[in-house]
Formats: sequence, C-alpha cells, structure tokens
Amino acid sequence: MIEPETIIDGRYRVISRVGSGGMADVYLAQDQLLGRQVAVKVLHQHFAEDQEFVERFRREASSAAALSHPNIVGIFDRGEWNGTYYIAMEYVAGRSLKSIVREDGPLDPAVAIDIVIQILRAAQFAHKRGVIHRDLKPHNVILDDEGRARVTDFGIARAGASDMTLTGSIMGTAQYLSPEQAQGYAVTATSDIYSVGVILYELLSGAVPFEGDSAVAIAFKQVSAEPRPPSELNPALPPSLDAIVLRALAKDPAHRYADAGELIAALEHERHTLPAFSGTGLGPGRGHRPPPTNGPGAGALLLAPGGRYGDGYGSAPEEERQRRGGLFWALAALLLAGLVALALLLLLPSSAKVRVPNVVGQSEQAAGAALRRAGLNPVPSLASSTTVATGLVIGETPPAGSLVKKGSRISILVSGGPASAPLLNVEGLKASEAVAKLRRAGFKPATKTEASPTVPAGRVVATNPPAGTELQVGSPVTVLVSSGPEVVHVPDVGGQSLRAAEATLTNAGLAVGSVTQKVSTTQSPGTVISQSPSPGSSVHAGEKVNLTVAQASNEAPVPNVVGKSEALAAAALGEAGFGPKTVPVTTADPAQVGIVLKQAPAAGTRARKGSSVTISVGTAATPTPTPTTPAPTPTTPAPTPPPAG
Repeated sequence: MIEPETIIDGRYRVISRVGSGGMADVYLAQDQLLGRQVAVKVLHQHFAEDQEFVERFRREASSAAALSHPNIVGIFDRGEWNGTYYIAMEYVAGRSLKSIVREDGPLDPAVAIDIVIQILRAAQFAHKRGVIHRDLKPHNVILDDEGRARVTDFGIARAGASDMTLTGSIMGTAQYLSPEQAQGYAVTATSDIYSVGVILYELLSGAVPFEGDSAVAIAFKQVSAEPRPPSELNPALPPSLDAIVLRALAKDPAHRYADAGELIAALEHERHTLPAFSGTGLGPGRGHRPPPTNGPGAGALLLAPGGRYGDGYGSAPEEERQRRGGLFWALAALLLAGLVALALLLLLPSSAKVRVPNVVGQSEQAAGAALRRAGLNPVPSLASSTTVATGLVIGETPPAGSLVKKGSRISILVSGGPASAPLLNVEGLKASEAVAKLRRAGFKPATKTEASPTVPAGRVVATNPPAGTELQVGSPVTVLVSSGPEVVHVPDVGGQSLRAAEATLTNAGLAVGSVTQKVSTTQSPGTVISQSPSPGSSVHAGEKVNLTVAQASNEAPVPNVVGKSEALAAAALGEAGFGPKTVPVTTADPAQVGIVLKQAPAAGTRARKGSSVTISVGTAATPTPTPTTPAPTPTTPAPTPPPAG
C-alpha cells in the first residue's frame, strides 16, 4: 500500500487509497503540475513483472486515452514508477453501480434502463474506435453527483486465462464474462454486449445470472447453463424486458444484438412502454426487491475470496436440486471428454496444409480470430509505427497465401503506435533552439510566454509535460518561454513601520533595498519617511525599493540659567542633557558674584544633547594695592683725602 503524501513519479501526491481490485490499487491523488485531483491506478507487483501484460497495459492505455465521451472516465497519463506501472485518470466522485445494488437492491426498471443506455453509449463510442472494454461490470460504472453513469477502465482491465486461477481475484469479473471470454476465444464488441446484459440483469433483479464456488465454476456456467429470466427474481418485470435481457445473454455472439446501437434502440422502445416512473432518485423501494436469499449478498463476492456463494434466491425442491446436480455432472463429464479429445488431436501429428489468410490492416483481435479459424497459431509482437493506427496488424510471417502445416505459428506484427521517448530537457535554451531540438526529436512544440523573475527573457523556463516524461513521438509539447520579470506597481509604504513596509513590498513581488535613517521631528521614530522608486512607479518584479526611516531627534532646547547660581545652573543644564562650561566675569557688584550673568547658546535654542553650554559667572574684582615712598637713605660724606706730602 502506498502511504499518503507519497509523490508518484514526481507529480502525483497521494491523498488516500479509494479502491483495490485484482489488477491494481486506486489512489486519490493531487496532480501537482495542473493542480487537480486525479485517480491513480497502480498495477500490482506480479502484473508489473509480466512484460507481455505490461506492454498490453501500456498500449491499451494509450488507445483508451483517446476516448473522450461524457459517459467515459478520461485517462490523462501513464508511466512507470517504483518498479511498477500506473495510469492517472479523471477522478469521479460518486458510488459504483455495484455498491448501489448491494445497498439499495434492484432498481426501478426505468432507472435501470436509463443507466444501461448510458453504459451502451460509452461502449458504442469506444467500439467505433476499435477499443473493447473486456471487463464491463457494475464495479467499473460510477454514478456521479449529477446521476450520470461514468464507465472506467476502457481498454485497460483484461482478464486473461491465467487470471482464472487466482482464487477470488477474478471472482467478480467471472460473473460478467462472456462465454467466449470464459473459453479463451477472441474478444469482440459483442462480448461487451453480453457483459452489459449481465449488468442489466443485476440492476433489474438484484442478482447476477450465475454464481458459484469458484471463478472456474462460474465460467463453466457462463458457457453451458441457461440463465433464469430476471422476472423469476422480480415478478414485476414484463416479459418484453426479459426477452431483451436474455437475447443480450445469448451464448452464441451471432444471436446477440449486433452492436450497442441495436441494444440501445430496443431498450429505448421498452422504456417508452413502461409505466411512468414517479421516483426521484435511487434507493430502497425504487424497484421490487427479490425474496430473501439463503446465500450471502452481492457484497460477499468481492470481500470473501474462496468462500461459498449461493446460486440465487429461494431454494429449489430436493428433486429439482438433484436433477440439476446430475445435469451438472453430466455436462462436466462431457466437457472433460471434449478436453481429452482436443488434447489428443493436438498431440497427434498432422500433415494437413492450410493457406495463411491475409490479416494485414485488421485489429490484433480480428487477425488472431481469423488465423485461429484457419487452424493456425497467431503469435503477436509489437512494433512502433507513425503511419499505422495502434492495434492494427502491420505484417505477418509467413506472408498471406503461404501453404503451411495446420497449427503452425504465424507471427503478426502489431502497431504499437508511434515510438515513445523521454522528453528532452531544454530549460535555459533560447526559444528557437529549444523548438528546433524538440522537433528533431519528433515532438510537436508550441511556445507560450510567461513571466519569470530568474530566467532571462527569450529563454525557456520549462516544458509541459516536464522534461523526462515518457511521451509518444509526435506528441504536442508546450514550451514555456520567459518574458522576463513581471511588471508591477510600487506600493506606497509611507508612514508604515519598517516591518510592515517590508511585508507590503514582498507581497507586491518586490524586495527592500537600502534602509537609511533621518532625524524627523514630524514622524514617529521607525516609520518610513520616503521611498525610492516612488509610489506608483512601474518596475520589474523582484526589484529593490530603498527606504528612509524616521530617527528620533538628538537635540533639546537649552534651559535658561541666567540669574541662577553657578551650582544651580550646572544642575539645570545637566538635567537637560548639556554640560556647563564656566567662564568667569569680573564684576564690581557683590550681588553678581557667583551668579550666571549670561549663557551661550541662548535660552530656548535647540542644541545637541551632550554639547556644552557656556555660562559667564560673576567674580569679585581684586583691589589695587596703594604705592609707598621709600625713606631717604642717609649719605656718608666722602673722606677727605690726606694732604699731599
């Protein structure tokens, strides 16, 4: 089981598992490329290891992908992932017909006919395009929310002979197999008609025509037993409707309706003869329920593989059961004898010669049937072709007209359509180079422009489908070319906080460039004062917008300290954020001593906090000393020189 949130093939994110069958599990997933919900069918591992089955699976998925019809569930994609294979298809919300019959019982005949006509229209559309469903059953029909029947698995679900041995896995399918499918013969459009007949039988009666203990037992009844008319289970049904159902269930394909259109016409005629339907929907009471059954309900067929199932509603008398048991064993003995005889015929040497029929241009199924009718053994193989439609025979070996031994192997080469290849990676190339490269690889590119903030204009951004996707040669590819970054208008972020402005610009596809601060006395600190480019300018997505943000002012008014004492003035200036610078000024007035006589800057002037304010403080004048006259120094008379000689 694949866990939720798993990404399948890099594209489909699993949400939940919505169903499981004998061939695959189905998951609801999100397509991450296109953003839609899809149903992804993932092959069981044992089928993924069968290369022949896988090749048919891939080829038929390609054919079914071409079917676009209101009653057919569309197929979007297929691929290989994690050792297995998957198909991505349209997700349809609603209930399967199987669950409706299981829960509500048989439907009103008018409702049943309306639903089956929708199924037939889907089959008719597919048959005209060479696609046969092979596994039509109520499990593969969903009634959507509008009440429209949607058929799924066209051309995908194939029940091969080897599947019949898987206990329980093919039980639901065996109940809807045509007799020719049960015997391993070629499947044609009339095989789908038989399966639709079984669906109609079940919608009308609440039961399938044949049940049994195993898939093989059911298949044996499909080949040899005649179904009871549905009116035996629902007596309200008219004989004319019985006749339509039983003709669709004819053992011989030639005795059934020739095609879906013929059965549609019969049902539409029958619909007009029925009483008017007064109901408004599906549910209990829409039709006549059958009497209680001794066996389990239809739901047990899928839920209890290998269990024992009832043969129908009610119980037959003992003698009738014994008669039917004897008939069963008599038929089984005849079948066994026939198989032994066939084995002996195949083992005996034969020298009979047959001419190889011309099967070129026929579908693989028709060609195989023609060769087998001629007593030959077809061996198909695949080859790619751009000229021959998928599923048609390109050639045969030995060639048509050759005489060969009966039972010889005839190789038929079947067109698998155009060859497939992984899509090239052209990201980053010029558009012209990418287109030329994809054309050389056999694809059909078409360009589409889209804005890109990272890829230069004229270069490839990506492709749809993405690079590496397995595509058929000749498939269309969209090349997404960059037109450069998207042009956006610059929003006005003035007055916003820096954080809010950044969010606004990011949402517009822009980025914040440089951030400068500027003192503002008019706007709150931290808000945007101005921006560049200006609001309304046209710029490319991803460009930067430079912002100027308001800063709180670092200035303050200078207080008035004139007339204050030096100490009080210093305290007032310090409280205002300034430092005092004292300059003494001599004053003759004793009252001015120690008092601030003037200041610079003047009171009320705004100045930077922390700067100095000069205050002139009065100081007393120093007194001038009085000059004194020195006392005269007494003079000593000069000595009288001695007389001469």
